[in-house]
Amino acid sequence: MPFEHSAAYLALRTYLDSLLTAATDQAFSDIPAALRPNLAVFLEGKTVYQNSAGQQMVYAADLAAWANEVVHGAGLAIALPLASLSVAELQAVTSRPSER
Repeated sequence: MPFEHSAAYLALRTYLDSLLTAATDQAFSDIPAALRPNLAVFLEGKTVYQNSAGQQMVYAADLAAWANEVVHGAGLAIALPLASLSVAELQAVTSRPSER
């Protein structure tokens, strides 16, 4: 695996691991862009809501279930080349303090 793909894999795994223990809901728009289609497939039939700013929000429990499915289950619902992931974006989202 080329180094840049290895870095993307590690950043993705760290991000997903952070979701497994996240206690706060997140705005759908805060999910890294490359992962949103996969999450949208997972969320079909599940409840989402809008916060006071009108952002579509995803419950922390649903994010944890999605992350668990990706890490320990069937993987991503839609094929995603590691080269399409932004390591910097994943690292920024993972290290961002919770403000919600």
